[in-house]
Amino acid sequence: MLNSRAQRPEVSGQQYAVVLVNEEQLSQLMKRPGMRQVNSRVLAQDAYSRYEKLKRRITAAAIVMLVLVAGGLAWIFVPQPAMASMFDWSKPPAIPTLYTGASFSVTIASADSADAANVAASRVRGLGLPAFTRRSPGKYQVFQAMVGPFASLDEAEKTQRNLGGLGYRAARIFVDESLRTTPRGEQPLVDASAANPGVLLLGAPDRVSLVFEMQSEPRQVNSSRPDGTTLQIDAGPMVAPAQPQHWSAPDGVHLLHTVSIETLSAQGALNYVRAKIALPEFAKANVRTEGRRVYVDLTWPLDGENARAPRRMTVIQEGSRVGAAAATSESASAAATPGPAAAGEAERYRAEIEPIHKRVREVRPFYLSAVQSGSPDVYAAIDQTFASLETSISAMKVPPSEVFQHQLLLQATQAARQGLAASFPGDRLAHAQKTLVLFDGAMAAPVVVAEP
Repeated sequence: MLNSRAQRPEVSGQQYAVVLVNEEQLSQLMKRPGMRQVNSRVLAQDAYSRYEKLKRRITAAAIVMLVLVAGGLAWIFVPQPAMASMFDWSKPPAIPTLYTGASFSVTIASADSADAANVAASRVRGLGLPAFTRRSPGKYQVFQAMVGPFASLDEAEKTQRNLGGLGYRAARIFVDESLRTTPRGEQPLVDASAANPGVLLLGAPDRVSLVFEMQSEPRQVNSSRPDGTTLQIDAGPMVAPAQPQHWSAPDGVHLLHTVSIETLSAQGALNYVRAKIALPEFAKANVRTEGRRVYVDLTWPLDGENARAPRRMTVIQEGSRVGAAAATSESASAAATPGPAAAGEAERYRAEIEPIHKRVREVRPFYLSAVQSGSPDVYAAIDQTFASLETSISAMKVPPSEVFQHQLLLQATQAARQGLAASFPGDRLAHAQKTLVLFDGAMAAPVVVAEP
């Protein structure tokens, strides 16, 4: 009978156990001291790592050298303003932009030649008013004589009334809003302190006007041009010193660059405001005052168009007084061209007025001597001459084309008599000089001439 247990095979000979140990365990079994690696960098397996590290260092050094060389060349050859604009830290702080507004001017005459408009403006300028000329835009261009510009409608209306008293009853108000909507800087323009003047930039035909509104009406206003690109204005005295301020011109304005103000101390603890205006060398500047306001009119240089020969002048027709809402920029209508009969009347008038002009020229030197003599008898003698001239002027028949100059001549004669009166309280010499300016305007060449 077979045994149900499986028979185990028998192996003859000796049997051995295999134990796997590493170097460290073998050293511990054999009690050998541990080995220390003297230089790991010389191992063959680190050669590639050394190569990669060296390559990275060489690449970094090359990049640094390239940047240094490029920067040096840019510093030498690139203009400094362009270089400075590349870095925000090099830019100066933002300068606030000048406030802008609408301007108000008074149109006194329109002509189809620049020379005729210049004559009209020169006469009004002789009266002490800021007159200028402009060429209207459009296909059918006309040349206009204007007075201004002003920062307020009140100033323009006052000038309009004064011109009406001098014979310019057809004077119209012209509104210019070319700079009114110009973007302004975000920073406040004028400090809250009452000591700082207000500064405003106005647009006007063929010009811009910078307006300084002072704390009070300045007794002295001096202007100078230290160099071709700087206009300096000293105004005062002021009650309190002004804080230093600085502004830049709006985009698109080329007749000035920057404006700054500071306080100038004078003897007696008086404070003056000094304004410095940076402007291009070609810009023309004129300074005038209207109460508390100091105006700086900046214009382009004159071109050769004003040299053309004069032709017929068209005078604006008379109309109603223009208010703030009704004031428009082109509210001028032309009068009809004078016919042969009107031209004949004008020639007759000029022949009759010429002896009076001649007599005024003869009396001029005696008139100046009389007002400086201080003698009532001399005053009375010269006054008789002007009284006779006044009677002759008042009795003349005047054609419409000569009304303005005739009235101006009559007003000059009456002003001369006023300065010769025994009760006259003012400066007789200064009054006489102003009166002679009126005579010059009244006796100038006629504005309206017939076309050839």
